Amino acid sequence: MRVILVPINEAAKLLGISSTTLRRLEQDDTVKGYGIRVYYTPGGQRRYSTDEIEQYFVTRGFSGRFGFGSRPVLLVMDCSTAFTNKESPMHGDWDKEVETIGKLVDTAHETGVQVIYTHSYNKTDDPALRIFAKKVPGMQALATNPNDIVLDKRIRTRKSDRTLYTKYYSVYSDSDLLPILRETSCDTLILCGFSTSGAIRAMATETIQHAIRPIIPAEAVGDRDEFVHRNNLADIDRKFGDVLPAGEVIRYLLSRKK
Repeated sequence: MRVILVPINEAAKLLGISSTTLRRLEQDDTVKGYGIRVYYTPGGQRRYSTDEIEQYFVTRGFSGRFGFGSRPVLLVMDCSTAFTNKESPMHGDWDKEVETIGKLVDTAHETGVQVIYTHSYNKTDDPALRIFAKKVPGMQALATNPNDIVLDKRIRTRKSDRTLYTKYYSVYSDSDLLPILRETSCDTLILCGFSTSGAIRAMATETIQHAIRPIIPAEAVGDRDEFVHRNNLADIDRKFGDVLPAGEVIRYLLSRKK
């Protein structure tokens, strides 16, 4: 995965300290007590590596690793035209993420891993959704009939794939996802799709409560705001799931063929 360097205000927020404190702790281009190097742009602006920040939490007892289990399922969330079509108010700039999701789906098919697509829809008479629409008006663009939802055509499907529909961030709340995972003895749920701060975070948080490992391929999830995306990935990786390079997840899936 490519190295991500963030400015001082973002680094301070990830570390839970102020920018002033972060500057004060710098000594010989290193943040004293944190083991994080200070990088500089050609213009002299400070930058910090998110990988090094993550490593700090690992050594503190946060951000350990679940590792992979032996019975994975690939969950593709909201990879529908409502989220990927640039004409939709819900869309993000996610062409690269869709491409990576396609590779994960192809690999899952090749290795006999169950693929499940989940799609959000809007139900206008749902009291909770009426409140939620005040916070996110764009959700009113979602289909009210699940039959009208269209998976992004760049994703190649197979008859063995399954599809679930949900009105909420957590697919567990109003679908048969958990019984399906129990039926397949799933111990590793690979989460990809949109968006990082919404459905992906909600599912990572809840999945571990069912004694299933949440695995998030970093290049296969996205958010409309890059800052929000990075912060949520970092927080998920600290507490709820393993955020890994997509290539590592693909290699894991391929290793199951041996």
